[in-house]
Amino acid sequence: MAALYQLEIVTPMGRKFEGLVDNCVFRSTEGDVGILKGHSPYVAAIETGEIKIHTENGQTRYAAASEGFVHVSSELVRILVSSCEWAEEIDPDQAKAEKEAARAKVAEAKTPEEKELAKYVLQKARIRRRVAKKRPDYVANKK
Repeated sequence: MAALYQLEIVTPMGRKFEGLVDNCVFRSTEGDVGILKGHSPYVAAIETGEIKIHTENGQTRYAAASEGFVHVSSELVRILVSSCEWAEEIDPDQAKAEKEAARAKVAEAKTPEEKELAKYVLQKARIRRRVAKKRPDYVANKK
């Protein structure tokens, strides 16, 4: 296993994760970023997208997260996002229904502002659906 570092994922509702990981991947405004131990100090904006972590016990976890920031220091990687849901917290069927409803809202939008908001909601719904499909129980049932 690679060298471990401390990761925190924090939302306005509280801490979603605190522990040791050997890898964390997220979407920044510059593209996908992977953080390993020893990464140089770094601050970046995070876009709505998927967060993937590999924990100290070898577990890979996925989360759907909205926009925020990441701060990397020598001691800690802290991700601050508006919202974060682990795959196991998302119902795949509900996420699928929300995605379809969001798609319909895009088609129904009348003003540019409505269309832009509907597209943002659809983007979040797509990410939630993609992450929900990575739930361990969902993957096991598809085999």
